[in-house]
Amino acid sequence: MKSVYILFLLIASLSVSANAYASRAMVSVNAYAGGSSLVINCKGEDAGAEVFINNEFKGECPLEVKVSAGRLKLKVQKQVDPFNDRIFEQAIRLGDDVIKNIDVVLGEAQLNLKGKQQQAKVSATDVKAKKLPEENKKCLECPEMVPIPGTNFAMAKYTVTFQDWDACVVDGGCNGYRPSDKEWGHGKRPVINVSWNDAQAYIQWLSNKTGNTYRLPTEEEWEIAARAGTTTEYYWGIFAFGDSASSINANCNGCGSKWDNKSTSPVGSFKPNGFGLYDMSGNVWQWTDSCWEGDCKQRVLRGGSWNDTTSNIRIATRFKDDVDGYYHISGFRLAMTLD
Repeated sequence: MKSVYILFLLIASLSVSANAYASRAMVSVNAYAGGSSLVINCKGEDAGAEVFINNEFKGECPLEVKVSAGRLKLKVQKQVDPFNDRIFEQAIRLGDDVIKNIDVVLGEAQLNLKGKQQQAKVSATDVKAKKLPEENKKCLECPEMVPIPGTNFAMAKYTVTFQDWDACVVDGGCNGYRPSDKEWGHGKRPVINVSWNDAQAYIQWLSNKTGNTYRLPTEEEWEIAARAGTTTEYYWGIFAFGDSASSINANCNGCGSKWDNKSTSPVGSFKPNGFGLYDMSGNVWQWTDSCWEGDCKQRVLRGGSWNDTTSNIRIATRFKDDVDGYYHISGFRLAMTLD
């Protein structure tokens, strides 16, 4: 009888232990399996934005991601240009086994770290620009040059016009080349159908004629001059055009001007940028002196043209062509180094 009682106690003990173990195991499994899903929805231009949860990159929106229960910090951002981002932020608190949908609408463009650094740099260098040589002010053939604040170079106020080019040809320069004007007219229209090599021929003639040393701007100089201290996609703001005739800012395919996607416009037809330079975006692509990715048989053009869409006239947009290539959307602007 005693042995039976002992056996009963042993079985009961094992049963309790097994139940306790099973209970602990169930808690462990539930703790592991517990969690939530965050469904992050983006539409239209916001699609492809980067998703960060508690400052950790998770992927691109739209996105479904498993998260732990508790407090979370959601950040969704998309770059507008090298200096600006559009951002959505939200603090979230989740329990276990919850599926939460977040509809993301990114905010207006705001300065990112690089943009803030650029803004500080511009503010720090907002000093008196170096002066142009006195003889340049008296020169009839000399283009009107604008010293760029905080730098040692100046940029021409306007792109080179047919009137400028014709003077070169009449004087025996520019290899006698007479580019087609597409029957749009000469005068104050920007010269078109000129290659990088053609631009060099004009520069050589003008430098010899005036005694000044002209050149094409580098790509970096062009962007500094075009931005005029701004960090937005366009030097006039974040949108390519406004809702009235007075807010038309350039000639492009979709800018709202009467020349859009039809022809070039006379130089100076729109408001200048903050440095007083005209047509830095739209009208004609502008040759620079910079090689394309190390290949100097091709050179960089900037600015966009009369038949480019608004995305192509953003300040950050780049284009390339062979040094002997020419087209009816390309012209050039002069620069000079200041002592």
